[in-house]
Amino acid sequence: MHEMRAFKPTEPVMVAWKEYQASDDFANSQKWARHPAHTEGSLWAAFLAGFQAATERAAMLHESINPASDEERLNETPGAGAMGAVVEYRDLIRAPQ
Repeated sequence: MHEMRAFKPTEPVMVAWKEYQASDDFANSQKWARHPAHTEGSLWAAFLAGFQAATERAAMLHESINPASDEERLNETPGAGAMGAVVEYRDLIRAPQ
């Protein structure tokens, strides 16, 4: 289960949300979502755009990760690669865009 909490206004997701709310895309989705016949399609379009952006970012990050960790590359410690790559990938996902 995921923990529910309020985001701080300075967190990247909230900054992006405020920017999205000011966009024409948001206004269009909001307009169409008010019409019962179009609510599901409008929400689907907004969800799909977010899902595609997240998928593209994950793919880009995956391609940029060196499978060897810093420990393995810098100190020539064999076998440290997998966990180091996971940590680097995690840190890149969490980093502000």
